[in-house]
Amino acid sequence: MDAHKIMIVDDDPHICEIVQVYCEREGFIASCSHSGTEAMKLLRSFEPDLIVLDVLLANENGIDWCRNARSYTNAPILFLSSREEDEVKISALAYGGDDYITKPFSPGVLMAKIKAHLRRMSAGRREQLLELPGLTLDFYAQSVNIDSKTVFLSKKEFSLLSYMAQNVNRVVSVETLFQLIWGMESLEDTRTVAVHISNLRKKIEVDLTHPERIITVRGQGYMLVARNTSQERI
Repeated sequence: MDAHKIMIVDDDPHICEIVQVYCEREGFIASCSHSGTEAMKLLRSFEPDLIVLDVLLANENGIDWCRNARSYTNAPILFLSSREEDEVKISALAYGGDDYITKPFSPGVLMAKIKAHLRRMSAGRREQLLELPGLTLDFYAQSVNIDSKTVFLSKKEFSLLSYMAQNVNRVVSVETLFQLIWGMESLEDTRTVAVHISNLRKKIEVDLTHPERIITVRGQGYMLVARNTSQERI
């Protein structure tokens, strides 16, 4: 099993060093950042499994950073702060935080909390996998694993694939896909389904001229194939 990745965001280098040392003693891979701007770049490249975040960053608000980060990650975020006011704790948890630890803190307690959140996350992720012959959908990461290769999808692409996966080897009409994913109030029209299916195929098909995973059934719609099924293609 790969080591969990912990990202530490604190403008105090001493705190970062302490947390990093304890994380690495536990076998985690840890990386530090001292500013919100730097941390946002690290978030995208490092892809942490858990984030330890200070409320008070230099010239920045850690709670605002947390709220913005939720557009990019579902990783647990543990606030580590000297602020003890209830309103600060409530805001931190309301805007995307998963736990709040006040300074001065016990590194042992922090490690115990980190491990507890990682256990819950791992258990939750196992429940968020849909496994089919040849591919596995990860609802947590909005990705699909094909032949041991992970492919990340847009929200609409993943919604299309996941609905078809729940109706594997069945034809799903274009109208059904459009209504479920775009909604009746959408300004788009049903032709947008074909555009997103085309983009999805580019990511999961080996040969775009002869798609084998998502096939078009003339006059009916699309079907996700999880076994060798002969259908008419166009």
